[in-house]
Amino acid sequence: MKIAIIGAGLAGLSCALTLEKYGYQADIFERRAMVGDRFVIAEAMFSIFHSPFPDVVKYLSESHDIHLKPTTNIQKLHIYSENEHSFLDGHLGFTNMRGKHQESYEKQLANQLKGEIQFNKNVSYKDISKEYTHVVLATGDALDTKKIQPYNVAFKATFKGAAIEGNFNQTEAYTFYNNHFAPKGMAYVLPYSDSEASLVLVYPQYPENEMLVKEELWEKCLTECHRRLDQDFKVISEFSIKDYRIGKIQTPRIGNTFFVGNCWGAITPLFGFGQFESMMTGIYAAYDIVGMGDYEKLIQPLSKGYHDSLTLRRTIEKFDNKKLDLLTKSMRNELIESFVTSKKFSAMKILSNIIHPYFRKS
Repeated sequence: MKIAIIGAGLAGLSCALTLEKYGYQADIFERRAMVGDRFVIAEAMFSIFHSPFPDVVKYLSESHDIHLKPTTNIQKLHIYSENEHSFLDGHLGFTNMRGKHQESYEKQLANQLKGEIQFNKNVSYKDISKEYTHVVLATGDALDTKKIQPYNVAFKATFKGAAIEGNFNQTEAYTFYNNHFAPKGMAYVLPYSDSEASLVLVYPQYPENEMLVKEELWEKCLTECHRRLDQDFKVISEFSIKDYRIGKIQTPRIGNTFFVGNCWGAITPLFGFGQFESMMTGIYAAYDIVGMGDYEKLIQPLSKGYHDSLTLRRTIEKFDNKKLDLLTKSMRNELIESFVTSKKFSAMKILSNIIHPYFRKS
């Protein structure tokens, strides 16, 4: 077999690492100059979204021999709406770095790789597919998938983010649900040191949001974060993204081409993270290539997780600020908090099945 992996992100590198463990070497092509060649940002891996794996870092290490060092563990998640505040307590997950940060997950994966990555290689899928027996498409760009097959877009999102300096507790994260500055979206603060954090505002580009001025929403977001965190933190650097596609493909494998990571649809619609899902698609593609499983069957739980996440997002998008206040206030109930944070079952799956029991496309 002659295997090509297009893209050296989480999915592509996880695939390459798994192939190496079974004695196969892949040619890895990366269009950028280095692994993680983008802005620095903190992301979160929340256990409540990864049932039945309460500790995904432990799971990846013990079950797949992929070893990651998170930036910190999350012990408290603050939830703010316009007029309410609640929080969840316990071992809720991890914060990790992405991009050019020296401890980003993609750099950690690259350091475990024995083979080499060919950088500055903007290869053509059409040409690569003629030369290799197996191709893993892991570019992280849904538009690359659309050149080959349909990609069902749930929505396009606008992001505005910044690295900020202030006084933080690394084990506490903050989420904000307020339609005044995050229409049908959210904002979050993820500390990655005692003095640094990522602040991100994200909302869907629905027609009713197209006329909104992003910078005005951003200023409102900053004001609210200053008030809620009771400090005037300093903005160090900013980034902005528009037309970011959240969706999923129809067919995970066509012939000997495997679609993984964002080319498959690894971003979970509810919160917009997808590190674990990206790595698992890469691992599962490798399992199929080496004869250890069927990719389409292996990723079915991930597909169901995407459906569950999208169902909850569609539901919350219908909430005005009053309903968001009620939802936030309800989290102060011990029974509801125990239900949401339980490691014995997935609250997200249960709620999604109640709201929308049938599988649907994005």
